[in-house]
Amino acid sequence: MINKNRTFFILSLSFPLLLFSFCNIYAQQNQPLVAENITLSDPKLKIELVASGLDFPTTMAFLGRDDFLILEKNTGNVKRFVNGTMLEKPLLHVKSSIKDERGLLGIAISEKKNFFDNPFFIENKNLTHNVFLYYVECNEKNLNCQNRIYKYDLNNKNNVLINPKFLVGVPSFPDASHIGGIIDIGPDENLYVTVGNFQNTIPTKLYKTKTQNYENGEPVDGRAGILRLTQDGYPVLNANGTGILGKKYPLNIYYAYGIRNSFGIDFDPVTDKLWDTENGPQFGDEINMVEPGFNSGSDRVYGIWEANELGDRSKNKKGEYVVVGNNPANLVYFDGKGHYNPPEFIWVKTIAPTALLFLDSDKLGSNYKNDMFVGSADGGRIFHFDLNERRDGLVLKGNLTDKIAKDKTDFADILFAEGFSIITDLKQSPDGYPYIVSGLKQSKTAKFGAVFRIVPAGTTTTNTDDKLDIVKQQTKEENSNIISTITNANTTAANTDLLSNQENSPKKTNTNVLVDIAPKPSNTTKTIDVKAWDNLIRQNLNKPHIQSK
Repeated sequence: MINKNRTFFILSLSFPLLLFSFCNIYAQQNQPLVAENITLSDPKLKIELVASGLDFPTTMAFLGRDDFLILEKNTGNVKRFVNGTMLEKPLLHVKSSIKDERGLLGIAISEKKNFFDNPFFIENKNLTHNVFLYYVECNEKNLNCQNRIYKYDLNNKNNVLINPKFLVGVPSFPDASHIGGIIDIGPDENLYVTVGNFQNTIPTKLYKTKTQNYENGEPVDGRAGILRLTQDGYPVLNANGTGILGKKYPLNIYYAYGIRNSFGIDFDPVTDKLWDTENGPQFGDEINMVEPGFNSGSDRVYGIWEANELGDRSKNKKGEYVVVGNNPANLVYFDGKGHYNPPEFIWVKTIAPTALLFLDSDKLGSNYKNDMFVGSADGGRIFHFDLNERRDGLVLKGNLTDKIAKDKTDFADILFAEGFSIITDLKQSPDGYPYIVSGLKQSKTAKFGAVFRIVPAGTTTTNTDDKLDIVKQQTKEENSNIISTITNANTTAANTDLLSNQENSPKKTNTNVLVDIAPKPSNTTKTIDVKAWDNLIRQNLNKPHIQSK
């Protein structure tokens, strides 16, 4: 039952396990992950390590250039990095369930707007941004859980998140899997939230709802879709007071449905159209263009194939997989308000796609501007796609003209990078460079979560004199020949003022272990040795933190 005071459920962000239904990929982070190197397919680009030592980071959001917030799934900490330096004290700590895919999961940020958008009407000039957080709250026994979205005020002077406002929540029943949880702010300034179907590989009656394409299923309850809300948590309604699919709550907050689980959404900067990544069961990972009322087909269809109750591809009497058409008869269409479209791209063997990013920048070169990048959990890969002239499909060549990658042998034309372990987020910074959030390796004694960025090979993002000074200092004090830890000296005037004017500002911890790594050439790619990072991180774990003066 849905609480009338809008206690509605929105799900939490997670990243799929590469076996069966991917339910336990978060738990997998406690195991050593093999990622011996990171490779880029373009030799004109290089990778920089922006931050490391994070405890399973999930998603990030930028406040400004070289200034971002990042979430740690299991600690419940919201951390801030300014000019490559982490503020030692988190801006917020939340108590969240961390079972399986639960945790502190999604974040989105918007600038505060005041009366008439006039700075003279700002009530408190220290409260500069709205910060939306998505996490799962339970009682002490991990029962009576809710997936919740809160809206906070950022006090930019004291570096804290305050004034929490509960927007929406959902009873998290009964499993801590297939939760979704990405939050994004669209061109219309509304919140868009991905919601999984809460089910294991074998669904039960409890999971069979209309938005999972069961015509006689349970009432709509908010799962299995992309929801659209105002920044105050209300439905976005048409002029006649209805939502896209219907009048009643929560059906009126659905933007799309029939989605098993999604960890990536972004808007095309040219058309403002929404695109997503979706996770299939043992097959059928997808990329979709998501129009209002889009039905992705789950739990009945994955990829272009009909699925049975066990999440396998159905077969006909000849033993052939059943391929669906453009209007499958066994889906739910909500009196014609919903519509099905086949995916724009499919991976037959699951790669667990996660984040999706449109690069609205030419900083990597004009050939990448407005292109799509998709991260994955399997192999820490980034896939790169050009869009067609109408921007309603992808430009695909060779074996991919049928929009289907059958296995790794089909990756050659679309593989942009790999070896990032588990990619949990991709974001574009205000200066136009793509950032990658990675779990990397993790153990009980060390934290290897990291943030990287990709820049042209000739780009200099650190102050050479400062870098040399630090190298000399480390060589003298530690008598070691390791790569030095450096602080990014690209301090903007705005961020300098921000830090110098903070009252009771916390001490800052430098986590830029390898800010600018020179990649080693490997045939046509550039390779970076992750073992060097690991060794350096271990050495630095036992050192006092570098603190700001």
